Amino acid sequence: MLDAMASALLDTPVAIRPRSADVRGAAAALEGAPAEDIVGWAAERFGGGLVLASSFQDCVLLDVALGVAPALQVVFLDTQYHFPETLEYMDRVRRRYDMDLRIVRPRVAPDDRWRRDLDSCCAVRKVEPLDRALEGRAAWMSGLRRADSAARADTPVVTLDERRGLVKVNPLATWSDADVQRYAAERDLPVHPLAARGYTSVGCWPCTRAVAPGEDARAGRWKGTDKTECGLHL
Repeated sequence: MLDAMASALLDTPVAIRPRSADVRGAAAALEGAPAEDIVGWAAERFGGGLVLASSFQDCVLLDVALGVAPALQVVFLDTQYHFPETLEYMDRVRRRYDMDLRIVRPRVAPDDRWRRDLDSCCAVRKVEPLDRALEGRAAWMSGLRRADSAARADTPVVTLDERRGLVKVNPLATWSDADVQRYAAERDLPVHPLAARGYTSVGCWPCTRAVAPGEDARAGRWKGTDKTECGLHL
């Protein structure tokens, strides 16, 4: 049962740009709620206007979300530089859930942009494709967690994606690494093949390395630079 503050956002038609105050109210009401309830709120609120963006680093959020909303569309951004293991894992997970999976590719051919301009590479291979995938939608869901990194420590369970004018839902925001591991073990979820090799955060192969013991989980992303985010979540 949604509480009154979370229900307030339901009163506004999906087509109307969400108000920051409504989104903050929903975030406050849903703080600490089970991930399944957060997904249920979003599915009830946005219906077919909701999509889930997955990098297929793991399938914890997919398992939670599709258990609540089996018809939810899942978007995967094929940057053309994913590890072969990621693509194999995606196929394995897709067979497990028989999901509505939409694969979105960049409008540019493979090039060496990642060698000379990382921000531009992420912009054309991740940000622009996601923008296309979200056209006509009202909200999107991601697996962001506060435990991912210091930069994500304040991640709300519901927020306003101001650049796109959409609501963004992060059902696992409050989960610790132990919560993720416990859930995956209890549900016997398939594990990304690179996890056993020290890849605690998996992105594109040119810009991702294994993480040493004691390092931040995302320390292997954009190795040797001060870049910490691809731009999808800014």
